[in-house]
Amino acid sequence: MLFNEMNLKANTLKAVEALGFESATEIQEKSIPLLLEDNIDFIGQAQTGTGKTAAFTLPLLEKIDFKSNKIQSIVLAPTRELANQICEEVKKLSKFEPVKTLSIYGGTSVSGQLRELKKIKPQILVGTPGRTLDFLRRGALDLRAVKFVILDEADEMLDMGFFDDVNEIVSSVEDKNTWMFSATMPKPILNMINKEFNDPQIVRVTKKILTNDQVAQQFCLVRSRNHSEALCRYLDFYQNSYAIVFTRTKIMAKELTDTLNERGYMADSLHGDMSQDQRDITMKKFKNKKVHLLVCTDVAARGIDVDNLTHVVNYGLPQDNEAYVHRIGRTGRGGSKGIALSIIDPSEQRRLRDIERITKAKIEKIDLPTVEQIMDVLSQKAFAKFDKKFETLSENEDVNFKKFTESFMDKSKEEILQATFSYIFEENFKRYKNAKSIDAASNDKGGRKTSAAQVGYERFFINVGSNQGMQTGALIKLVSKGADIKGAEIGKINIRDGFSFFEVPDQYTQKVLELSKKTWQNLSLNLEVAKADRSRGGGRGRRNGNRNGNRSRSRNSNGSRSRSRNFNR
Repeated sequence: MLFNEMNLKANTLKAVEALGFESATEIQEKSIPLLLEDNIDFIGQAQTGTGKTAAFTLPLLEKIDFKSNKIQSIVLAPTRELANQICEEVKKLSKFEPVKTLSIYGGTSVSGQLRELKKIKPQILVGTPGRTLDFLRRGALDLRAVKFVILDEADEMLDMGFFDDVNEIVSSVEDKNTWMFSATMPKPILNMINKEFNDPQIVRVTKKILTNDQVAQQFCLVRSRNHSEALCRYLDFYQNSYAIVFTRTKIMAKELTDTLNERGYMADSLHGDMSQDQRDITMKKFKNKKVHLLVCTDVAARGIDVDNLTHVVNYGLPQDNEAYVHRIGRTGRGGSKGIALSIIDPSEQRRLRDIERITKAKIEKIDLPTVEQIMDVLSQKAFAKFDKKFETLSENEDVNFKKFTESFMDKSKEEILQATFSYIFEENFKRYKNAKSIDAASNDKGGRKTSAAQVGYERFFINVGSNQGMQTGALIKLVSKGADIKGAEIGKINIRDGFSFFEVPDQYTQKVLELSKKTWQNLSLNLEVAKADRSRGGGRGRRNGNRNGNRSRSRNSNGSRSRSRNFNR
């Protein structure tokens, strides 16, 4: 179902379109109409990575009174990362509405968050159970206008020991509708449902689709900033690939297509901004193999039926697990064998286990070919092309050829061969001369390499990540230009799906924070100083299990426990 087929307000549809999304995932398709239709209690049972954030955010935005400064909805999430991501998601989906939202969580100043609460007067409050209950007991939260309590990742809150807090918060709100999303329904959650829910509507997304055994499933671990380089190295080694490359967003599809063309590949993209005529022309070129690589999103690829694909490439895992199955099913058709390669950040690796359970097939880890292996393949290809010239040689009486030979009269045979060799391989040598391995080591936890402790550096959070098209180079350019900092001074960079972290010398703190007044790719920027545990090195986020909800296990937006933009792109 397309979003414009749902009974959503024009401003909501405008925000969805601005994010580049067209169609709903299964949980969204089943949940949104129910939640829009009436004020009900609701339970959505679905695995992580199926689009649950938008499933409750879109209908919630239809029910908020924008004129009121009272809290009308509380959303509870198990971790500060997820709370922040939900808050950012709400802001993006309410871009054209005057909705105010705030996230509260442990591990940061209580007084600072209390000031924000009084200043912002949010209509939607997103919080971890511990900090939300703390504020409730302080009398800082007026719940009289709350009509909707939403529990996201309820089973995770149970696993983390927060469920007593959750029960107390839910019981504190009287005249409400309760919406719960959870992958599993253990007994304590069922007990809460029996006690607190009133005849809930239940939606389950448990469809299992098996994959074709003609498809060899593979993955390689590469940091997000190196994904395009990884794909190019793979294509350089495995010559004559005929593939569809799937990206999460149309922005990523456009940028990757440009990169591939710059590297000499015959590539084109398919995305929602194209007219039907443009789409038809692109598909004709791809089917006729005038284009060997088609880069597209899941939505743009619907209806594509092409035989004899050698590869389907996941440029990062899709947000919906079932989208993975649909993607890789496009190769290995008609008795032919195909390869499904997923180029993923190490943070996505855990989610592969969920996909293996769905597909009932092993996804094999591979290493990217080495620079030496790639150079050998490219050399053999060039030699073969050069050899063919000898087969077609004839005595050449062309005057230009005579001049050409005369220009080499003072050169030795060895010099001529060396010059010829360098000329043939000039571009490849230039590209791979200083190239290093980009496979992500299991113990490599960060982005850019820096000193372990990062003394004298400040770590920042920025609200754009790979889902919005942010890449390492683009972030360096944004920060260096916007804050007048040399790119070489920027330290560790970590690009996540829905946000990013970076470090700069602490004397630039104020300049960097002023970037919040700017925009990037038509998105309003939000930058904050990110708290870090310096004793553990590298500026990693704090881990602690206090009851304020600051269990910041990095359960990431790739379909493990943190939320990201869970749309079917």
